Amino acid sequence: MSHADPATPDATLRVRLGTGDTHYRNHLIPAATVLRLFADCSTEIGLRETGHPGLLAAYENAEFLQVLRVGDYLEIQARVASRGNRSRRIALRALRHIRAPERDDGAPNVICDPPELVARAVMISVRPK
Repeated sequence: MSHADPATPDATLRVRLGTGDTHYRNHLIPAATVLRLFADCSTEIGLRETGHPGLLAAYENAEFLQVLRVGDYLEIQARVASRGNRSRRIALRALRHIRAPERDDGAPNVICDPPELVARAVMISVRPK
């Protein structure tokens, strides 16, 4: 999948990043949080197709393009790029719809129009034997 591909995703997850999603100063969100959201979104595909969530076998690549903060609103999109006998290659992307202010000084949130691409990855999910 071209990451700019407008094709309809096979699964979508929308979340607001909260204080439970970080352990860093300045309310920064770790990349591992985005990977967890990617896995959660791709789980829906497995459940819909086979009734099983699938297991993460590998990430072919993962790119983190912008800093995320507590209060950001993300949309995670997953689309099956290819299928094997027991595996799926899933293209994922994270789009920021609302950006939280950098500082907690009363600055307003910013609506991202169009949404900002903040991360993308390709993962391999396998169905257990």
